[in-house]
Amino acid sequence: MPKKPILQLKVGDKILFYNEKFIVKKIEFSGKGVKQGKAKCRIEAENEKTKEMKVIIKLSNELLEAE
Repeated sequence: MPKKPILQLKVGDKILFYNEKFIVKKIEFSGKGVKQGKAKCRIEAENEKTKEMKVIIKLSNELLEAE
């Protein structure tokens, strides 16, 4: 899977996180924080096999492996 900036993710994209495939169900971006000064992203994703939901919080300029 190629790496993709989190800012370019959309609902329905498949991502690889800790060697498990997830499908993005919801994605939210926050503004710059006071402490870190960087925008953050909250991703709600469903495991492709187990259907378990997971919330992933990352900086919006990071890369994730995505289809």
